[in-house]
Amino acid sequence: MKKSFYLILLILFCVLNLGQGSWGLTESSEARYAEIGREMAISNNYLHPSLLNIGHYHKPPITYAITAVGYKIFGFNEYGARFFLSVALLFQIILIYKIVLLWFKDEKVAITSALIYFSFPIVLIAARNLTTDIYLNTFIIWSIYFWLQFKLKEKKIRLYLFYIVLGLAFLTKGPVAFLPVMLFVICYKIINKEKPAFSIHSVLGLITLVIVSGSWFALIIYHKPELWDYFVQEQIINRSINAETFHRAKPFWFYALIAPALALPWIVPVVITICKKRKTLQVDKPSKVAGFTALSILITFSLFSSKLLLYILPLYPFLAMYFGSIFINHSRTDKIEYYYVFIVSLSILLVAVIVFPFIPLLDFSWFSSISLLLSILAFGYFMIYRFKANPTTQSLYLITGTLCFLVLIYTAFSSQNSFIINALKPEYTFINKQRTNEDYKVLVYDNLLSSAPFYLGEQVITIYDSNFEAQRDIRFETTQKWKENYLPINESGQLERFKSLMKDTNNVLLIKNKKKLADSLTYLLKDFKSQKFKKWTVYY
Repeated sequence: MKKSFYLILLILFCVLNLGQGSWGLTESSEARYAEIGREMAISNNYLHPSLLNIGHYHKPPITYAITAVGYKIFGFNEYGARFFLSVALLFQIILIYKIVLLWFKDEKVAITSALIYFSFPIVLIAARNLTTDIYLNTFIIWSIYFWLQFKLKEKKIRLYLFYIVLGLAFLTKGPVAFLPVMLFVICYKIINKEKPAFSIHSVLGLITLVIVSGSWFALIIYHKPELWDYFVQEQIINRSINAETFHRAKPFWFYALIAPALALPWIVPVVITICKKRKTLQVDKPSKVAGFTALSILITFSLFSSKLLLYILPLYPFLAMYFGSIFINHSRTDKIEYYYVFIVSLSILLVAVIVFPFIPLLDFSWFSSISLLLSILAFGYFMIYRFKANPTTQSLYLITGTLCFLVLIYTAFSSQNSFIINALKPEYTFINKQRTNEDYKVLVYDNLLSSAPFYLGEQVITIYDSNFEAQRDIRFETTQKWKENYLPINESGQLERFKSLMKDTNNVLLIKNKKKLADSLTYLLKDFKSQKFKKWTVYY
């Protein structure tokens, strides 16, 4: 690996870590994973995940456990929650470099593919928000690296490592982890005209896979046998074909529309090159495998009814490899398209940091704007007029630097605009200032705020009325301890409990501005003061 590539990796890691804990946890996904990890770190119970002290078995525990380790190292803060996101992305970049070097046997394509992967917007979104997807993608790429080592270097031990890492992918997000890897193997064998082959090592590897991937599920079901139906019916079948149950249903064409946008700006010059040279374009077998794997993932995931933006993250490593090959082999003849697309990208960021302070709805300090403005101008001047390198290298470094600035802009923007990213840190800060003692409860009305106990401690109670997001699954609770943090207001005796809590004016009530208490209950607020924020009102 070139020393310059090591230096770039170091710069990228520093950029990703700069200010990574400066903005609040965003609702709902990031806050949920962060809080489950926090409760896991406090209890040291890595087998039974919990959210607001109620068992939460929606996902296997790998992401929560990694987050808990982050807290153990850096403390219970946003940086501790997010630290390993940067580590995971850096590891992915290195793996893509190694895969391409092993498979394509071209260091230029390897470096280019790795940096292209970093500069996909969807990758940066995944690396800035705590979810399972960044860790799942890490295990997927890692397993493919071991499989290719087994195929190309015939190292038997790599086949077992492939199955072990694939098992860890399963323990990150369940059966969906197998799909991208399976599609890659199928594309590889079809394009290389290989027949399916099995050996004793394949059988032993599959047994290893079953043991690793089933370990947590077996232990959980042993303790709570009723979870078997829950895992199979609700978390596998319903999520795949009945996404309406989880309010994640999207039309078939959703990914076809969104996937290209998440590959900007690289997709623009690459598509231009392919269109211009459609009759003469020469693509080697590894590039074909990568391209068809990305396409097959896109089509297959589009067939599922449950769709979220980050679900298709696994197609982008293959897209990066395909784009990297096209770029290295054809950018010399199409350098103008690449060069100007990247200059336009840098210019858009430049305009953004100039305009942000003038938008009334946004908070963007002049210090942030001027600092970023001067930095972008200096970088652009150096790359365009002073950097002595061939156009291919110049274009690659230009877009990599541009995306680094996008990360820094996002960091500055998020830390100053909590309401836009759906973080409630200002509300929690206000509550902590108003209530300096610990003898109070924070009632969250008809909404599940997973970030609330992260900032306010264990005194948070979720009031469930009619909003499905606030409903908790208490089927698997074996004690009544759940009542300490959950109040389903329509169940017998719970309304009186709510009224009793509201009689204590030392308690605090959080209500989303779009909601309100029933008319018959508004009298409970007469002794409370209120502080209205952009999306929420605090009654104290």
